[in-house]
Amino acid sequence: MQNWKRALLYIKRKKGKSLMLFAIMWVCLLSVLVAGAVRNRTNEVTSQLKEKLSGYFTIIPDLDVEGAAEMLTDDFCKDVLKDTNIMAYNGIEVYYMCTPELLLTPGRFGAQGKEDLAHVARFVGSTDTRYNEQFYLGELELKEGEHIRADDEGMALISENFAKDNSLCVGDEFDSLVTPGYQGRNDEALGQTFTYKVKGIYHIKNATKDSSSMAECDIPENYIFIDAKTGHSIVSILREDETDWYRYGVNFYIRDSGNFKETVENLKESLGLDEAYRIEENNGKYLKSSEPLEKVIRMTGIFIITILILGEAILCLILFMWMKDRKHEVGIYLAAGLGKKDILVQLLIESILLYLAAFAAAMLCANVVMGGVGNLLFAGDLMNMENSVTMGIKGADVLAAAACGCVLQLCAVLVSFLTVARMSPKEILSTNQ
Repeated sequence: MQNWKRALLYIKRKKGKSLMLFAIMWVCLLSVLVAGAVRNRTNEVTSQLKEKLSGYFTIIPDLDVEGAAEMLTDDFCKDVLKDTNIMAYNGIEVYYMCTPELLLTPGRFGAQGKEDLAHVARFVGSTDTRYNEQFYLGELELKEGEHIRADDEGMALISENFAKDNSLCVGDEFDSLVTPGYQGRNDEALGQTFTYKVKGIYHIKNATKDSSSMAECDIPENYIFIDAKTGHSIVSILREDETDWYRYGVNFYIRDSGNFKETVENLKESLGLDEAYRIEENNGKYLKSSEPLEKVIRMTGIFIITILILGEAILCLILFMWMKDRKHEVGIYLAAGLGKKDILVQLLIESILLYLAAFAAAMLCANVVMGGVGNLLFAGDLMNMENSVTMGIKGADVLAAAACGCVLQLCAVLVSFLTVARMSPKEILSTNQ
């Protein structure tokens, strides 16, 4: 009788034992499939976080030190970008100017009847508003239009309140006016107007509840973000000096936040910044989001190893016990002229048939289990990430689990068979009596 026929007959005859072995294989395979998939999806999410939630550091000049800010030009920033782990930068410039024809969210100056001060707004120059700290941290969110980019000129982002109060839409223009106290070093700039086109309108996540004690220029609803070129041009006029640097510092964004510390330290060394500059680090958003994911990666790794070890131990124990019960059967096969190789092949076929059935059953259950586990692990913002990973079992997960299960199964059969492989038919039959 052929090996595969004897294997099928044994499985049918020993249904209870076969079902037990099937159940153990199914539990092990399902556990490895789900744990492996969770680990892989977690790795994918963590990889996305490294860029989506990239940390940043800010180089801030000491304005009390003559010429300190002059190094922070676009050319300097582009040199920093040569580091492959720096993906973007945003230079910051700030000035204040009057908007006499526009309504600002009221603050303390309006309440005091100081109309000139009540119309002064804060203008924030930005190389790229996508990387402005407030937009990056989610305090502000662009609702209409587009972000300001490095090649823009004469563009502005305004708040929803500012747009509504002044009936402004994307594409509309508005003016600012140089008034006493805000002319910088250039008295001839007094009365000069500057025009801006609305490129976008932003929403403030936590709107100001009580602005009565705040100066109008300090109320976020009154912030006006403008492009860096316009900011440099206006500051150059106010200072009577060509200005192409960022007086309020530059934010540099890290591509791989997992190497944040190393990148910052390398740049500190290469840039040779002295005491006229300080570096503020902000990697908290990535660390906060990645920490639980890294724990999941470690835990699933330990879980997979534990399952594999326990699964192998249980399989070896069960097959060893069954082999003791089958010694008489093996002895008869050997006495009838069957070789030990044929007997081993039969045992392997029995095991493979049960393994394939268990693997198919595990596959049917794995996606359902993975969906529930994924919803628990990646709920909230992580599942709403742009290009977020697809939860489920992928081909690589299946191949890895199949390979691990197959190796463990074959090893367990070989170990159990070794207990009788070194014995002669006479020895086997005599020990079974």
